[in-house]
Amino acid sequence: MEKQITAAALVLSIAGLGYLKAQQLERMEAQAERDAAAAVMAAEEAAEAHDASNRVQFEVPHDRDASTSEVDIVLDGMASYDAESDSISFSWVQTEGPDVALSEDEPGRSSFRAAPGKYTFELTVTDAYGAASSQEARVNVTTEPNTAPEVHMSVYAEGAE
Repeated sequence: MEKQITAAALVLSIAGLGYLKAQQLERMEAQAERDAAAAVMAAEEAAEAHDASNRVQFEVPHDRDASTSEVDIVLDGMASYDAESDSISFSWVQTEGPDVALSEDEPGRSSFRAAPGKYTFELTVTDAYGAASSQEARVNVTTEPNTAPEVHMSVYAEGAE
């Protein structure tokens, strides 16, 4: 009888340990999933912060006209040069953001009217031999700043002092 009780106790102990190990594995898997999700979120936030830090920030100026919502932006690559003093050409291309109409003011300098949003442009400078270099300009235009009006009121009975 003692052997049967010992065997039953051993079986129950083994089953209990198996159950505890299964629970531990489930908790570890759940924690690993939470850690992976947190890592993805942190990477997305870091990428967004990096993107924001690489953008030149502009704000639509407050002009007391609610119907205006754009600002003039100039893309200037005229400081570009060729080490051998070869003639160079410029090409501005929009690569991201709401479509805008670029107007070339003079070689190397273009401008556009921008509504609030994120824009990316690439400037490619090419010399007479066909050698070229490119660089991106990232622009963030924010909305016109405005605060809500303040409310002040009084409530009283007419004729009361």
